[in-house]
Amino acid sequence: MYVMIFLGDFMKEKIRYFIYFIVIISIELFCSQTLNSMGIGKENILMVFIVGVLLIATFTKGYFYGLLASIVSVLCFNFLYINPNYDFHISDPNDFMLILFFLMTSIIACSLTDRFQKQIIISKKNESISKQLYILSERLLNVSGIENILAKGTQYIEESIQIKVKISLEIKEERKKIFPIIGINRVLGSIEILSQQDLNEDQMIIIKAAANQLGNALERELTYLEQEKIKVAMEREHMLNSMLRSISHDLRTPLTGIVGASQLMMDQENLCHDDIYSLAKDIHNQAHWLTQIVENILNMSKIESGNLVLHKNLEVVDDLIYEAIHHLPELEKRNVKVEVPDDLLLVNVDGKLMVQVLINILSNALKYTKEKDQITIQVKKIKDAVEFSIKDTGIGISKNILEHIFDEFVTDTNISNDSQKGIGLGLAICKAIIQAHGGKIEAKNDNEGACFIFTIPNEELNV
Repeated sequence: MYVMIFLGDFMKEKIRYFIYFIVIISIELFCSQTLNSMGIGKENILMVFIVGVLLIATFTKGYFYGLLASIVSVLCFNFLYINPNYDFHISDPNDFMLILFFLMTSIIACSLTDRFQKQIIISKKNESISKQLYILSERLLNVSGIENILAKGTQYIEESIQIKVKISLEIKEERKKIFPIIGINRVLGSIEILSQQDLNEDQMIIIKAAANQLGNALERELTYLEQEKIKVAMEREHMLNSMLRSISHDLRTPLTGIVGASQLMMDQENLCHDDIYSLAKDIHNQAHWLTQIVENILNMSKIESGNLVLHKNLEVVDDLIYEAIHHLPELEKRNVKVEVPDDLLLVNVDGKLMVQVLINILSNALKYTKEKDQITIQVKKIKDAVEFSIKDTGIGISKNILEHIFDEFVTDTNISNDSQKGIGLGLAICKAIIQAHGGKIEAKNDNEGACFIFTIPNEELNV
């Protein structure tokens, strides 16, 4: 089918060129006869034939027709205007030199015209390729992501050459239908032609040029990714240093309290029972705080290493809540309200980790509320999940940390009491534990304080 179309176009072109040839030859003969009847010399008439040859060479876009026109024009000029007229015999040597000059001039003119036309074709081709490459460069300029770059490159090449290709980061040996994608001093991938059809010169130029553009785009993206890795590594190192400083500070605070209280008990021999009880209670609270800090650090270590394992069991919601409250003796002094369904409510969770979540959130509520403020723990069923909410009537969450409150090492700088500041792991651990259970957690400010809400999916909610 394609061969038939090609042959059809080829024949149409040849017929068109032949018509141009006949028409121009006819016009130059008419003009020469007209000039001859007006008494114009044969030397000037010769210019008409030269112009005719140039016109044929221009309109037919081929050296062959120009050469043929030169020969035909020479014969016509000799036959009509060289003595003896109407004969191809040349008697005058001057006329012979004139015809020879005419023939040489025509051939040279045809050659120059053909070369000029080829230069024009090459220039147009280069311009077209440059435009196509500009389009590709523009397409890839704001594209991020290696997969997107490869997809855009594939789309462009297939649209340009109408042949299926495969672009990948796989480095293959350069062959007839495999073209390397080269960045800065390294091979980044390859373009593979999937069609059995041989490529023409124009298609080869487009593919090679596209490979260069893709190389630049991929080099830019890979450089960016490498820089991001370095940035992440630097941030991680900075975070690690901050964590070590924070851990040392937070461990030192309860330890200082424990050492101070125990030293006072040892130094003072005549302490009454109430004083001893007060110091022992202080030691107990400080030790409990220290235990909580260590527990958070260990849990975060397990989470980041991917070693956090859930041991799920059906747990009674009420038991989880009251166990968490039991671990926070300070809640005994506070106005705590617990709202749970009247029916026995079970959740399929890791009980120890879920208690840790409640402890961390309630610890935050203690930090940001006064003794008179109310802390409300509410649990309810929603579809196939259980929703926990912990609200307080304290100062709320600072706007500068609200969006990042579940990130690691995020603490509120508005806390005036330095002893209450933590290392900022508690809520990050909460998020990781809830997500490990397939749930969601969010924090917000309501009209009266802060509110933390998390949901735990469970197929078996009731007994």
